[in-house]
Amino acid sequence: MKRRHFLATGAAAVGLASCRNDPEEMLWKGIAMGTEVSVKYHGKPSFKNALAAVKNAEEVLTLWSGDSSLSRLNESGSLENPPDVLLDCLQKSRELHEATGGTFDPTIHSFLEWAKSEYEVGRTPKEAEVGERLKRVNFDLVEFSKTKISLLPGMSLSFNAIAQGYLTDVFVENFSTTSALVNFGEYRVVGDHSWPVEVKGRTHKLARALAVSSGSGQRLSATSAANHLIHPKTGKSPPPKKVVAVEAAEAWLADGLSTVVAIGGEIPGRYSSARVLYPLR
Repeated sequence: MKRRHFLATGAAAVGLASCRNDPEEMLWKGIAMGTEVSVKYHGKPSFKNALAAVKNAEEVLTLWSGDSSLSRLNESGSLENPPDVLLDCLQKSRELHEATGGTFDPTIHSFLEWAKSEYEVGRTPKEAEVGERLKRVNFDLVEFSKTKISLLPGMSLSFNAIAQGYLTDVFVENFSTTSALVNFGEYRVVGDHSWPVEVKGRTHKLARALAVSSGSGQRLSATSAANHLIHPKTGKSPPPKKVVAVEAAEAWLADGLSTVVAIGGEIPGRYSSARVLYPLR
């Protein structure tokens, strides 16, 4: 997806410039959720625990494997004794869903999968069909507890709007070093030292977390704006070339809010410390 490619390219450019200026700075690279990830850091930290935690979370949340907890939930409509990672993402999503008045909604996944299938066979969804499919999009109707998660018939979930940020946070929470810039699809800074991150040609001194959203990552149609970013109340997508970058205290939150702003929403007042870095306002 170009959204992720955009971030990876920016991180590489920053890394090359930074390494020339600071010979003590180290760069580690790997793969998570099919995306190149990196950590620039000082000191001699251990990666073992942090990477193991990310792998565990990825195995729960991925939709690429039919054996993941999330895939099994979507397939059967219910899941007993769900893992903590899945419950954590549900709780974070509920928080964002309520704060944004429903603009953030992981149940848009069922609509996205349907829209993809329509465009793949050359059909443009009709307004009446869109309205009917949107009836299955309502995160308020998802029931979850420590013992069971239940979806309504036809509903399915995706945490793509917070997953990369969530994995970034998981890594940071299990990683110990004096200073680092972690890029697991989204950025998050470890320590008090700020790091330069480039967004659309402008360099920002990042001290917290940063996420970027763009509809160009997964186009559904070559002749319309339809892409993977979809407003859950209208079924419409923002212009594919629209890019939004949001800074927040944690990467999952920056990730989710960048999606909200990209599809036309605003940052809720409860997240007043978050800010839009791009487009400039």
